[in-house]
Amino acid sequence: MRVRASTDHIHTVIDGVKCFIICLQNKRCSCGQFQLDELPCAYALAALRHKNKSYENYCSPYYTRESLLYTYEILVDPLPDESKWNVPQHIAEEVVMPPIGKRQPGRPQKQRYKPYDEVNAKKYKVSYGNCGLEGHNKRSCKNALKRK
Repeated sequence: MRVRASTDHIHTVIDGVKCFIICLQNKRCSCGQFQLDELPCAYALAALRHKNKSYENYCSPYYTRESLLYTYEILVDPLPDESKWNVPQHIAEEVVMPPIGKRQPGRPQKQRYKPYDEVNAKKYKVSYGNCGLEGHNKRSCKNALKRK
């Protein structure tokens, strides 16, 4: 990755043919990962490395050790057995029905919506071990030795 500094806080990171703009002051990147995770993405890390700055100042305070310890500071008592619960009579008699849903118009969706990191994941290339070339397998290999 190549990094170019536009100003003191704005950097352009070139990764192959893709170009990303990072603003370290606002903790934003054009890839969207910096804002989503509140952790520096690979492009922000490249810009920080270019400026010789520590990444720890650009992480959300939720990821600190103190924040984790504060989360588990309060003691949580386990619930007693369900048979010992004190439920008022009017709530115990109430019947909760599932929501009435209408079927959406149009053809049903065939594939699930993929999360951001799965959409941008690099695809692996199939290669055949005997000849070492990519893009085919044993059945479609034309370079393999033929045995009789």
